[in-house]
Amino acid sequence: MIRISTLNLYDQGINGIENAQSTLAQTQETIATGLSVNVASDNPVAASQIVSTVVGEAQNTQLSTNLGSANNSLTLTDNTLTQVNDLLTNVRTELVQANNGTLDATDRGAIAAQLQSQLSELVGLANTQDGNGNYLFAGSNATQPAFTQTATGVTYNGNDVARQIQVTPSQTVASTVTGLNVFQKVATGNGVFTTGNSAANTGTGIIDTGSVTDPAALTGDSYQISFAVAGGQTTYSVTDTTSGTTLSTGNAYTAGNAITFDGITTTVNGAPANGDTFSVTPSTNQSVFASIQQAITALQSSASGSGSNGPVGSLQTSILNINNALTNVNGVQATVGASQNLLTTLQSANTSQGLTYQTNLSNLQDTDMAKASSNLAEQQTVLSAAEDSFSKITTESLFNYLPT
Repeated sequence: MIRISTLNLYDQGINGIENAQSTLAQTQETIATGLSVNVASDNPVAASQIVSTVVGEAQNTQLSTNLGSANNSLTLTDNTLTQVNDLLTNVRTELVQANNGTLDATDRGAIAAQLQSQLSELVGLANTQDGNGNYLFAGSNATQPAFTQTATGVTYNGNDVARQIQVTPSQTVASTVTGLNVFQKVATGNGVFTTGNSAANTGTGIIDTGSVTDPAALTGDSYQISFAVAGGQTTYSVTDTTSGTTLSTGNAYTAGNAITFDGITTTVNGAPANGDTFSVTPSTNQSVFASIQQAITALQSSASGSGSNGPVGSLQTSILNINNALTNVNGVQATVGASQNLLTTLQSANTSQGLTYQTNLSNLQDTDMAKASSNLAEQQTVLSAAEDSFSKITTESLFNYLPT
């Protein structure tokens, strides 16, 4: 026979009631908070998964913020480059107008003044600041103006390090472009070589920008085309000034006829004077600011409207350099546009990932209200039954069954 003491009966009864109360309290808490896991002990496995999901969601939210910041920066960059493009187009229009031998000194002075104003405006665009006060085109050195304009020219104060921003756990995107790439690294001439005239020329000869006819024959050397006039005949010679080699001499000159050497073809129009020379040198990088300033100087200093040292000769190179600057700006803008398209794609993926995190988190911790309500009613019944049973048991006594 198993004997159960009165103390054991009391302990079992109280434990049963406490367990029922604890279960009921937990269910009430899940209903009140809307969360099925309020402490780790409620469901250790789910609690661990919730922590991991919350961390992932926080990281995804930060990346979403980064994507928005990068897109805002690139949008500002794109808008600024559009203004730069418009300004340079106007500069080119001014130069084409000025590239006219019939203009007098007053006309050229007026165009020079207009170009000076446009140069200052361009420097202002190059020093555009974002909403945080950072200079857009200064690279990573963004706390000071990207460019400084002085009487001697425009100086770049930034660097060639585009600011990067994290947009995925393993990927960064440049949120800016540097002033070096936009305004400084602009090829001169036709991109391969540059033609020019000597400041000492006195004739009316004007050399064109030339072209490459045989890439395989290019040497990368510098050349000089020299003219001689004797007995009513004009001839020219071509010298490789890098190697000191005379390539040809005594060639009969006819205005507009091709002059070809080492894969290069150029033409000279007009009437070069005896001793006039023209140069052909490898292209270099020159800032767009320097190109505009050269045009201003040419307009202010040219004494006549014709000849290689007049505006028609001097501005021809400036026009080509501005065309190169426009091509460069368009190329940078295309790169910015490609980055914006990438950000749009990444933002869509980020949003989708955010929804996935929210769904997973909801599945892990949200209370199933219908099930919880049913459990609550059942647990209240169990608790009530346990309390009633304990009450009856505690009032029972052997003396109740003895005869009186």
